[in-house]
Amino acid sequence: MGLPGEGSRGQRGRTVLLVEDDPDVRDVLEDELEDGGYNVIPAANGKQALDFLTLNRPEKADVVILDLMMPMVSGWEVLDQMHADPQLAEIPVIVLSAMSLDRPDPQGGKQRRQRPTTVNVRQFIPKPFSLRQIFDALSGVFGPGRVEQTP
Repeated sequence: MGLPGEGSRGQRGRTVLLVEDDPDVRDVLEDELEDGGYNVIPAANGKQALDFLTLNRPEKADVVILDLMMPMVSGWEVLDQMHADPQLAEIPVIVLSAMSLDRPDPQGGKQRRQRPTTVNVRQFIPKPFSLRQIFDALSGVFGPGRVEQTP
C-alpha cells in the first residue's frame, strides 16, 4: 500500500529503475512504488541496471533509485557509466544505501570524494530508511537538484 496521495503528486506514470540487491527490500519498494502510481523496473544488481539503461534508449527510466553496495557491478560503477554517457547522465539518481557517498567503494577500493560521479545524484537516503523518505525524494527529484542527505 502506497502512502496516501503519493500517486497524485504529478508523478503518476513515471518510470523508476529500482536497483537493489536485497530481494526483500526490492520487493517491498517495488510494491509500494507501484501502489503509489509509479512504473517500476526492478534490477537486482548494477549489471542489470546498465543493461536496461543501454538497451532501452530513449525509453529509459525517469529516475534511478540506486544502492551502492551490490555484487557484480556496484552502484559506484553504475554512477560512473551513467556519468560517462551524455544520455544517461541526465537521468536523476536517488542513492539508497548504508554506505555514505564519500566512503571507499569496498569492491574497488577507490575513494569517491569527487563530484563528477555524483552530478546526477539528487538525494542520498541512508539505510535504514522510511517510505516517506523515498516518496519525498521522488516528489522533489524533478525540480532543481543537488545532493542532499535525508536525516
